[in-house]
This record gives sequence, structure tokens and C-alpha cells, in this order.
Amino acid sequence: GSDLWMDLTTGAWCNLYNESQYDSIYGKLYNWHAVSDLRNVCPSGWHVPTDAEWTVLNDFLAVNGHKGKEGTTLKSTTGWSRNNGTDDYGFLGLPGGNRNNNGNFNNIGNNGNWWSSSQSSTGSAWSRVLSYYDDNVSRYSSYKRGGFSVRCLRD
Repeated sequence: GSDLWMDLTTGAWCNLYNESQYDSIYGKLYNWHAVSDLRNVCPSGWHVPTDAEWTVLNDFLAVNGHKGKEGTTLKSTTGWSRNNGTDDYGFLGLPGGNRNNNGNFNNIGNNGNWWSSSQSSTGSAWSRVLSYYDDNVSRYSSYKRGGFSVRCLRD
């Protein structure tokens, strides 16, 4: 339950609302401990991007004609509650929501949250968020016990 999720200091994943029907659409939600785990959530030859690598992606989009619309460029063309994206580069960013620090599920259809592998402080790590109400890619320092999606980057 929620209390178990909140207290974890080891890697864990869950399906959205703990229901496997969402897995094929949105994938799993991971706490940050799974991202930093030596077992690696990504397949061999891949890794969870660092905060700097996320910034490189955002900067690339900005200088290639998408300044101020970087998030829209990454969002999928369907699946959002409002304001679908253009998916110009095949990122297919879906609004899989998140699992809050308290274990509750939020924002399905509205936000997509992705971890970076970079810590921002002892209890937090950098993340990126795409949202139905924003054309940008937002950067946050998020509690490590939250449940976010993971996007792997080729080594």
C-alpha cells in the first residue's frame, strides 16, 4: 500500500494505480532508488539520462526551431487530456502521471514525469515533466520516493 511505498529506500516499481492494464500504455512508475540501483533499470547498453543529458535534449529542441515549445515537440499526438503534442522526434511522451511521495497516484492524462539519474540533494533528484498546460519541459527537484517514468538513453 501507500505506507510501504513511502518508506522504501530501495529500488521499486509499480503499475499506475497498481493495475497491470496501464503497463502496456504507460509502462511502469519507478522510485529514484530503482534508477540509481546497480542492477540498472535500463537494458545493457542503455542508461537513465543525467540531468545534463536532459538539458542537452531541451537545448537541441530550442535551437532547432522549437524554443518555448520543447514540451509540445516531445508530447505524443494523442492521449493527453488537452493540448496533445506534435511528437516531432518520436519521443512519444505520454501523460502517465506519477506516484506522489505519500503513495497516491496523480495526473494521469495531464502530466508525464521522468527521472534523471542525477541527485539534486540527499533526498531529491532532478526530474523532467511534460504537462497539458505547458508547452515547455519543466525541471524539478523531486523526492526520491516519488514514482515517475523512466526513459533510457543509448550509451
